[in-house]
Amino acid sequence: MVVMESHSLPPVPLPSLHLVSAVRPSAPAISDVRAATLEALKNFPLDAPAGAPVAVAVGSRGISNYAKIVGATIEWLKSRGVKPFIIPAMGSHGGATAEAQKALLAEYGIHEGTMGCPVISSMETVQTGVTPSGIEVFMDKAAFDAGRVLLINRVKPHTDFIGKVESGISKMTAIGLGKLDGARRFHTAAMRMGFEKALLEMAHVNLTSGKHLGGVAIVENNAHQTSSIHAVPAAAVASKEPELLAHARAIRPQLPFKNLDLLIVDELGKNISGAGMDTRVTGRSIHAELDGADSTGTTPGFIRIRRIYVRDLTHETEGNACGVGQADMVHERLFRKTDFTLTNINANTSMAFSAARMPMFFPSDREAVFFAMRNMGLPATQDVRIARIRNTNTVDQFLASPACVRDLAGNNMYHVGDASPVEFDGAGDLSSEVRELVGAH
Repeated sequence: MVVMESHSLPPVPLPSLHLVSAVRPSAPAISDVRAATLEALKNFPLDAPAGAPVAVAVGSRGISNYAKIVGATIEWLKSRGVKPFIIPAMGSHGGATAEAQKALLAEYGIHEGTMGCPVISSMETVQTGVTPSGIEVFMDKAAFDAGRVLLINRVKPHTDFIGKVESGISKMTAIGLGKLDGARRFHTAAMRMGFEKALLEMAHVNLTSGKHLGGVAIVENNAHQTSSIHAVPAAAVASKEPELLAHARAIRPQLPFKNLDLLIVDELGKNISGAGMDTRVTGRSIHAELDGADSTGTTPGFIRIRRIYVRDLTHETEGNACGVGQADMVHERLFRKTDFTLTNINANTSMAFSAARMPMFFPSDREAVFFAMRNMGLPATQDVRIARIRNTNTVDQFLASPACVRDLAGNNMYHVGDASPVEFDGAGDLSSEVRELVGAH
């Protein structure tokens, strides 16, 4: 149902919004990613004879400099005399088809033309074992047949759970490398025994299968920049990855507020986060019953946001709106762009039905924002806490109301710029994108 704003109601007064910018990233960015990757791999123990095939597993979306890091890894493997090839290791992404997964890699700039090696995409798997809790574990058949697998993934807080390992090498080992078979087994088991236990058990089976060389682990700062690169042998993944996650958690993207009344998000998508929007930025879980969240979906220890409004989908997400269930309101164009088949496949595989739940949608930004303000009891402009971001990957620059800006007094991590009024165009939509406002300063 489209909610229409009654024209008999007077306009809602809105505060002007300040442009807020992080003065510096939470950790320095690497200036030469290729050189840093080669340096990380310099002492990596490559147990493979000349001419041996090595499967390089690549998968997650939204990783900064991913093609450069993968390309440098391929370069290093070739220099050691082996024959690398690339496989998608992304579980059920791309609608769980081999063709779509290969196309996704190409969108990242990872294809035969840029990498100089074959890209072999298949959904066929081989069962590698069964965990102590009875979970069947799988591996991409081409990787299994090669007998040597090197994974490349970002280590970061996961959007669905909190544990000593979350997103990273272990997750790619257990789920991504297992394709649809692995993703289904993991999520079913996680509903029964919890995410962390299922992940650790499944990762252990594959990491000790004799097929794994290890992984290249990437850590990013709060500005979504590559901060560090680590080459971790298979035997060290279990001990090293928790350390990397602790560091990644400390420098992760986050808004510097404990609570907000309204968060306006310009775009969500699978290229932004596996959950469409990073739940550690929104504070809302897509697995509330497992994450200890309250009835609003708010996760303890994270930001509390009364209302979230999302304006659009990214082009790269190709209609997959999984994660939209975190929002309370969306623009009608987001609803129209949603590929419900693709979204439902993703939500079904991850058992996150709330992630695909479509919120109320509105024909314009003005009607959505005015509705939110009235819904919250028309808080005074000097007191209402509003922030607007481009997406949950880019929270080092955002717009914030005066009530939020007061929280930043004395915080030398942020620079507060001039305030500009919230303006709508003739169609009732916000007249400027966050990326335009940031670029103008």
